[in-house]
Amino acid sequence: MSLGDQQWYPTSVQVTVLKARNLRIKGKNGTNDAYAIMQVAKDKFSTSVAEKCVSPEWKEEASFDLPLIHQGDAERCTLYIIAMHRALVGLDKFLGQAVINLLDLHANRSRKKSDWYKLVDKNGKQEKDRGEVLLDIQFMRNNLTASMFDLSMTDKRLTLFTTSPVIHLFNLIL
Repeated sequence: MSLGDQQWYPTSVQVTVLKARNLRIKGKNGTNDAYAIMQVAKDKFSTSVAEKCVSPEWKEEASFDLPLIHQGDAERCTLYIIAMHRALVGLDKFLGQAVINLLDLHANRSRKKSDWYKLVDKNGKQEKDRGEVLLDIQFMRNNLTASMFDLSMTDKRLTLFTTSPVIHLFNLIL
């Protein structure tokens, strides 16, 4: 097995919500007080509110820890971006959501992905145009955590290239 053949496993994902366009208008005077919620599994982060705008720009990021990526963790590897309108009275209003399967995105073999994602309703239907959101998604790897993942995998042989970087560091010190 060569170094180029080894599978690369991310331990976290950094999500940046850059901006949105063509959002449904829920506020007065033809604008929104929009914010976005980023969620992976039970971890949630919210952007600030972009007041009185049609195409909000946030440029805000959040990082999420990922389990060892494989098909059995599909629910824990799904990114939800939920666009909301802040209501001054009553409940905030749902504008739309993007549902991104991080397993599929990672399978494309690029660590950084910037793209527009369509917003759909709560049931995943796209019956009405709800707009779209521009996201930058970057897969990252914490080498210490990743080495523990590598060593815990049963179908992978331990070689010079898959041993923990910490072990190599100790060998260099000694």
